[in-house]
Amino acid sequence: MNRFEDYPQVANPVCPWAPVREWGGLPNVKWCEETLCAWVAEPANTWSNLAFLAAAGALYALARTEQSRSLRFFAPAAAVVGISSGAYHASVTFVLQVFDFFGMYCFIGLMLLLNVVRTGWVPRERFFAWFWGGVTALTVLTVVVAKLSLPVQGIVLALVLGIVGTEVVATRRAEVRPAHGWFVAALAGLAVSMGFSAADGSGRFCDPADHLVQGHAIWHLLNGVVMVLAYLYYRQFRAQLA
Repeated sequence: MNRFEDYPQVANPVCPWAPVREWGGLPNVKWCEETLCAWVAEPANTWSNLAFLAAAGALYALARTEQSRSLRFFAPAAAVVGISSGAYHASVTFVLQVFDFFGMYCFIGLMLLLNVVRTGWVPRERFFAWFWGGVTALTVLTVVVAKLSLPVQGIVLALVLGIVGTEVVATRRAEVRPAHGWFVAALAGLAVSMGFSAADGSGRFCDPADHLVQGHAIWHLLNGVVMVLAYLYYRQFRAQLA
């Protein structure tokens, strides 16, 4: 976990969110953007989450007539990501960082479990039982891993690799080979966004005083697009999904 010395402007007890930081601690990662003594502590990293809400609106429009509940869930999952990530970056607190991970697990878990259903390992009728059980377990694991001072971001990377691995298995088991164009496009967008986020966190792409353009904010913007691309891929499997 980070130290309050890493956040000189939020060490002042009169700053908003100070009681929550004192009670629950600070996040395990310090992004480049300067953390302000304000209700919106990281403006660029906060407002860029509107991209996820825009994605949620687009996904709702695309999926509102879908018979598959799991495909219709793309829109609320994207909205949860936007709200949880926005709250985390506005507050810069560990408590709401856990909420941010909960949001990410909702969307990443959705994709991963759709693949697992396609492999036949989980019956589609049990999709949401497995989904909410998995998201809850991962959120609890995040708290444990963070308190052990281990990199919780590694959980997200492991889940992304799990999506790729289960996609390979599901494709091999499919009677008809799926069209992978949208999937490849989503992975490419994710790879680029991860590059910007990594450059931000490492300080290679970093101007702390710039509250408009930040590498981690670009991660948010690109991943809003990735969410729509992911839905466009998975809708070809609607007959197999709950």
